[in-house]
Amino acid sequence: MPSDWPVPRPDDWLEFVNEPQTPGELEAIRESVNRGCPFGDDAWLERVARNLALETTLRPRGRPPKVLLEAK
Repeated sequence: MPSDWPVPRPDDWLEFVNEPQTPGELEAIRESVNRGCPFGDDAWLERVARNLALETTLRPRGRPPKVLLEAK
């Protein structure tokens, strides 16, 4: 049995949820799934990752590049 919506449901919600994703959106969703990190805009992502202790999923993969210091 479906539950009530916490906000009024938009009239076009069925069309909205069935709308295909752009190639960029699809790639971003796949990356989130593969990395095990939340999907959303940057501000939301940081807030949710902090609340769920998933900060490491937001960092780039691999070892950070070496910083070369120039000799004087």
